[in-house]
Amino acid sequence: MAPLRRLDANRPTRVRRPDRNGGLFVSRGLHDQVVNELGRRIVRGEFDTRGLLPTEPELVAELGVSRNALREAIKVLVGKGLLEVRPKTGTRILPKTDWNLLDRLVLDWHAYDKQKARHSFDLVEFRLIVEPRASYLAAKRATKAERSAILQACTRLEDCVSHPDDIPETDLVFHNLIHRASQNPLLIYLGKLLGTLMTVQVRLTSEDLERFRKGLSYHRKLAEAISDRDPERAEAMSTALVRMPYNDLAGRLRVKSSDRL
Repeated sequence: MAPLRRLDANRPTRVRRPDRNGGLFVSRGLHDQVVNELGRRIVRGEFDTRGLLPTEPELVAELGVSRNALREAIKVLVGKGLLEVRPKTGTRILPKTDWNLLDRLVLDWHAYDKQKARHSFDLVEFRLIVEPRASYLAAKRATKAERSAILQACTRLEDCVSHPDDIPETDLVFHNLIHRASQNPLLIYLGKLLGTLMTVQVRLTSEDLERFRKGLSYHRKLAEAISDRDPERAEAMSTALVRMPYNDLAGRLRVKSSDRL
C-alpha cells in the first residue's frame, strides 16, 4: 500500500464539489483534508484487502494529524456508510453496496477511482432512467424565463466547439436548468447531486469533437421542445441525447446488448 501523503492545514484540498446553486467550491481545512484523503483512497480500493484501515497510530503518523482529527474524520466516513468501527477488531471498510452513493462527497471521490469509467456508466444509466422524464416535466412546467435560460445555455454549449475545455461545466449548467424547470424538488436535488460525476462522464465521452458536435443537435432539439412546450418530443430528444454516452461507455466496457437498457 502506498503511504498516505501528510496533510497541511494551510493548504486547501483539491476536491471540488457542487454548491447549492450548481457551481463549484473548494473545500478547505484540515478536517476536510483528512476526510477527503481517506475517502478517495477507500473508493480507489487502496487499503488492506481484508477490508481494514491501518491502525489509528499508523494513520496519525502518516497523515501528521492528531488522534482527535482522525477520529472525527472517521465518524464522517461512518456516517457516509464507508466504514464501520468495531471494538477490538479495528475499523472495517464496508462493501460498496452499503455506501451512501448519492452523497456529494462519495460521488466526487469516484472521480479518482480507477474504475471511474464503470461508475460513469452506472451514472449515465441512472440518467437514462431519470432525465427523459425530467425533460418531459420541464416542457410542461417551465416558466418563460426558464425556457429562455435553457435556450441560452444551449447556445453557450454550441459555442464550446471553439473552446472544448468549457464543455463539461457548460453541459452541466444546461442539464441542471432542465432539472430545475421540472419543478420537482426531488429531481432538482438529484440534478445537483449528479453534477460532479456527470462532469467526469462528460470528460470521458466528449474527447471526440465530432461526437460532441453530433450531440449538439440533440441538445438543440431538446431545448426547442421544452421551449415549444412539447413534452413527448422533449422526452424523446432527452432519451436520444443520453443514449449517446450510454452506448459509448457500454461499448468501451463491453456490456452485452442483452444487459443494456
